[in-house]
Amino acid sequence: MSRLLDEFYTLSDEEKYYRSLYMEGRSRAEFVNLPSQVEAAARLEEKIVLASSYYSKDDDASVIILKHPNYMPLYLHSHRFVEMNYVLRGSVRENIEGRTFTLGKGNLLVLLPGFYHSIGVFDDETAAVNLLVSRDLFSFLDERFDMHLSSSSFAVYGDLDLENELEDLLREDRISDEVSRMKKEVTAASILLKVKREGHLEMRAEECRRNEVYRIMSYIEENLKDVTLSSFSAHFNLCEQYASRMIKEKTGELFSSIVRRLRMEASCRLLRNSRITLKEIAYNVGYSSAEQFSRTFRDYYDMTPGEYRKRTSL
Repeated sequence: MSRLLDEFYTLSDEEKYYRSLYMEGRSRAEFVNLPSQVEAAARLEEKIVLASSYYSKDDDASVIILKHPNYMPLYLHSHRFVEMNYVLRGSVRENIEGRTFTLGKGNLLVLLPGFYHSIGVFDDETAAVNLLVSRDLFSFLDERFDMHLSSSSFAVYGDLDLENELEDLLREDRISDEVSRMKKEVTAASILLKVKREGHLEMRAEECRRNEVYRIMSYIEENLKDVTLSSFSAHFNLCEQYASRMIKEKTGELFSSIVRRLRMEASCRLLRNSRITLKEIAYNVGYSSAEQFSRTFRDYYDMTPGEYRKRTSL
């Protein structure tokens, strides 16, 4: 009986497409197949935040398994969930916020949400699996198993054989019902227990190493559409008055100024690199109407969004 994992050892049509671009020297972030709501920001120097809906039609999915496409162009991105990268065969080049290292067969990377990274696989032989786990499920398991991974930005383990567990996840993916969802959560728990018992910890980066300014900016960027001072304060367990003072002290800007600047920068990327309407842009960057967005844009740049789009499209 053939294993479901066997399909991960051959290149898909998407990977063959990426390989052809790579051979032509066109392996740039702009060629990554991304959904329309983020494709305008798909440039190597820019950062993309991906939700689970990018990978699954089930917006409430707690565990998702997929192969990382070989030859996919590098692009900086972060996730709103925990990503676990496992190498079945070959090697993977990881870059996490400027720190670069290689994962080999049997390595498992556990990467917490909000940390920008890129993954490089540029050969036919490597097979790498991405296992995506919701924050809530991972936090519950991490605390239950006393692993303390939630206090890290990432951790790398070696000497792990997870093929049976991955087979189980793929099998339940084929069924895709409420029971399969629960079984995938149980399998995710089994993987973490195996990591705890059998995994050799090779590398760990504590979250405290991340600059406070970066933590502030990352949270605002990742929640730009609906972030408020209240939601920011609640996330970091601060009172609003202290949060406002702390943001000004650490960044030199008021919270409202940061939000407006980031929304304006995001809207400029959309105006330059897409043809979506002003109403859609307004929604994507956090404004309630095209009128409100246009008024703010004009006040900020001394030109209308339409004028900016016309100038930058020449």
